[in-house]
Amino acid sequence: MESGKVICALFTGAVIGAAVGVLFAPEKGEDLRNKIADKKTDYLNSLKEKLSNITGKNTPESGISSDSV
Repeated sequence: MESGKVICALFTGAVIGAAVGVLFAPEKGEDLRNKIADKKTDYLNSLKEKLSNITGKNTPESGISSDSV
């Protein structure tokens, strides 16, 4: 019976946490998702640039030529 209580407590906590998150969210969901997608793109581009600098290779996606480095 102990595992049933633990599962119930975890589920209840998740529901309460989701409700609090929705109530106190500072932005609309779509705006937040767009911001996260933009940050992800920025981080990936930065990572590609750093990897190309480390390996000495230029990737076509990075848009960096060896002349500009």
